[in-house]
Amino acid sequence: MAKNDSQTLFLHTDKKQSNLKEKNFSYYFLIGYCFILIVIGLFSEPQGILWSGMSRILTSPSNLLTDYIELGTFGSAFVNSGLLTLISVLLAKKEKIPINGPMIAALFTVSGCSFFGKNLYNSIPIIIGGLFYAKIVKKPFSQFIVVSLFGSALSPIISYLTFGISLPLIYSIPLGYLVGIFIGLILPPLASHILTFHQGFSLYNVGFTSGLIAMMFTGILRMFGWKIEGKNLVSTAYHIRLLFFLIFLFILMFLVGFFVNHRSLNGLKEISKTSGKLITDFISIAGVGATMMNMALMGLLLVGYTQVSKTTLNGPIVGAILSAVGFSAFGNHLFNSLPLLISVYLTALWSSVFEVSQTTVVLAGIFGTSLAPIAGYYGITFGLIAGFLHMSLVTNVSYLHGGLNLYNNGFSTGFVAAVMVPLLDNILQIRKVKQHARKRQG
Repeated sequence: MAKNDSQTLFLHTDKKQSNLKEKNFSYYFLIGYCFILIVIGLFSEPQGILWSGMSRILTSPSNLLTDYIELGTFGSAFVNSGLLTLISVLLAKKEKIPINGPMIAALFTVSGCSFFGKNLYNSIPIIIGGLFYAKIVKKPFSQFIVVSLFGSALSPIISYLTFGISLPLIYSIPLGYLVGIFIGLILPPLASHILTFHQGFSLYNVGFTSGLIAMMFTGILRMFGWKIEGKNLVSTAYHIRLLFFLIFLFILMFLVGFFVNHRSLNGLKEISKTSGKLITDFISIAGVGATMMNMALMGLLLVGYTQVSKTTLNGPIVGAILSAVGFSAFGNHLFNSLPLLISVYLTALWSSVFEVSQTTVVLAGIFGTSLAPIAGYYGITFGLIAGFLHMSLVTNVSYLHGGLNLYNNGFSTGFVAAVMVPLLDNILQIRKVKQHARKRQG
């Protein structure tokens, strides 16, 4: 894959250069996606059952893994995802931000994680904190909105402080919101600095940043005697309905992208040639239509992976697929992601501890595509190694944050990239020196 893009940044952020027609279409597409989720939710069950499910979602501690389909209801989980994503889209529209790869990744991650941890109550404080940070540094909020949206990975901290530590609500609600606002304040500077830690080879940069913050909060809470442990609440009754939803969504996405792309596959080849290393914006490289087709193909690949693994689809798995599809506008494509999926699958298959159909293992495979830039930049072999290391690490790091960071896999992939990249760079440098020496001898 492309070895010459290590210093190249593809980031489509210039508002003046963005095509107005494409920009408006992107917003219509995203708003339409939100309405699909809301309509599915509203017509899935009686309204009384749906709103009682919403109430359980909003008042849950929400740490990993809390499947909102199981905790609430099928319809309430879809409505929660649709409403939260719609608010995020409208916020971006209000800030007049062109829809680019990072924004699509952020919005689909919000949508996906709203099936297992984010809700209308616990996400708002972090965005408020981002607004305050923009005011403090006297810069437009549009520069920080993507980080704030990704930062809602830490939403369970707000819910846990409000509903999980047995304080009266008169104290726990202000405590949760103050902590959430503080998190929103510190995320932007930390995320920009930590990018250098893994050098852009873990796509979930804010996930790693969030993991560090959650680890510190968890340590503080445990020091004062609060017991924080992850959950494992997942649904098993909606596999077929969720499978039809995902297949319908990705086929529709591909067809819309195909027509927007003037009924051609142009641009997919350009996307597949990139390593995917941060920051690579596929909309800037190939346009909206080709990016949508790439997202759809990645979605179908991930759905296929779940079927090969013989797992039962649930809220967290659907959320993981939607999140990874979002990053298919911002780094993931078939060629750099497939080695990670194969590696995690084979590692689980050969392991005496894991089963390939376990929800946590399937999530490790889907979210492990965060390390796709390693396969894209250094080659398939090192991508396979990255997947193996991720599978060995991801199930152990969750204790550090007690499930208060929804991007547990992003936390793990940050460590894997930080360890592998310096070693691989060193190996490549040694190879170059030896090759140069051989040429001189020749």
